[in-house]
This record gives sequence, C-alpha cells and structure tokens, in this order.
Amino acid sequence: MATTDLAGLRALVTGASSGIGAAIAKELHARGAKLVLTARRRDKLDALAAELGGAQVVVGDLGQPGSAAAVWAAAGKVDVLVNNAGFGYFRPFAEIDWQRDAELVQLNMTSLVELTKLAVGARARYIVNIASIGAYQSVPNMALYAASKAFVRNFSEGLHDELRGTTGVTCICPGGTKTEFHAMAGAGNYSWIANASMMTADEVARISVRAMLANKRTVIPGLMNKLSCWGVRLVPRAFASWMARRVLGKPRPGALPSRAAS
Repeated sequence: MATTDLAGLRALVTGASSGIGAAIAKELHARGAKLVLTARRRDKLDALAAELGGAQVVVGDLGQPGSAAAVWAAAGKVDVLVNNAGFGYFRPFAEIDWQRDAELVQLNMTSLVELTKLAVGARARYIVNIASIGAYQSVPNMALYAASKAFVRNFSEGLHDELRGTTGVTCICPGGTKTEFHAMAGAGNYSWIANASMMTADEVARISVRAMLANKRTVIPGLMNKLSCWGVRLVPRAFASWMARRVLGKPRPGALPSRAAS
C-alpha cells in the first residue's frame, strides 16, 4: 500500500535499470519520494521512469573515474541516496584482466564513497549502501567482489555510528537474489542451498526501505542468509571459504565475465 513516508524527498538510486535498484526505486516511489534514476542503460531507465509516471533520468557509468561527481551534479538536490550499482565476476582472479578489476574497484567502492561523501556534505537524510552476504567471509572465484562488499559493510557501519543523529546510514547485505547478476557474472551453477535461499528483488527492496526508515545499521534479508552469516562466525575462516566454494559451485563453462546490469 502506498504511503507518504518520503513525500517531498528526492531520492537518487544508482544501478536503477534493473534488479534490486529498480525494485528499490519502485518502493521509494510508492512511499512518495521523487526519483532520480541513474545507470548506464538509458532504455531501461526510460522504461522504468515511464512505469512510475515520471522520474529524472541521469545516464552515467559509475565504473569510470569522474562519473560520480557528474551524476551528482546532474541529479540536483538529494535527500536519499541509494548506492546500489555494482558488479562482480565468478571466475578465478588470474583469468581477469586488470582493467576489469579496476572498474570493479571504481564502481563497487570508489564511486560509492564519493557519492556518500557528497551526500553527507549535502546533509542528506538517508544513505543506503548495498553490500552482500559475501561481506562476511572470503569467497573463492569471487575474491575481489566479496572483498569490495566487506569494505562497503565496514565503511557503512562506521558512518552509521559516526553520523548518528544527523544522516541515517544503513547497510543491506543481500544473499542470492533473482536478478541478471548471476548469469552476467558467469555464475549460477549453485548447490541446492544457494538456490533455496534465493529471494526476489522486490522482497529485498521492501526490507531495505523499511530498514532505512528505521535507521537500522546493517540488515541481512532472509532467514537462511542470516543463519549463514551467523554460522561463519563459529567456524575457522578457512572452513567458511571451503564451504563457499561448495555452495557456489563452479563457474559456468563458456560464460564470459561481464558487467552485471546496473
């Protein structure tokens, strides 16, 4: 049911062309927010804006240096920032060229930090940073992706405590979500455990926005995901990494690691 929790507030959502980003944009819209949608794919953004009855569209590639400042300048006033854009690959680290790794670092961490800095300076009311349950352990074949999400989690939690009473900062750590991410990352050959814990983007979005409004510090959507992140604290880190390899399976034969939709 539509509410007016966010009436009059402007929300910038990165990676809004599909998946969790698009679902969060819809949830914010249902609560009265005025939306600024950004991603690389104009056709997807325009379609979402039309579905929502209108929204500002800013096309930008946050995987490139300098793009965060340009997106922020084009967005205008921002009261709510959702740092959702990100990508990963499911491949041995040695198989990926440095340019792709540099793009991952830029998108998943550097642009996120830059936009967060700008939002804090503008006294935004809420900041939501999308991490992953990969933030809780090392993940073979997704070593850099998981490390980037560990950075997002620690960065967000530190800011949540530092900015208490001014800007609310919430970190969301989803597990597997039914989006384009898996196929485009070369993943998807998962065990039954990983498949059973999959959530929809709409479910993650509802949990994320409720957590933001409640000024939660860190939220892990889904019972199985919560149990997984709690359980890794009870076992040696090497065993948790071994388990991650078994649960996620092997990279798909023939699949090429590419930018996940954002």
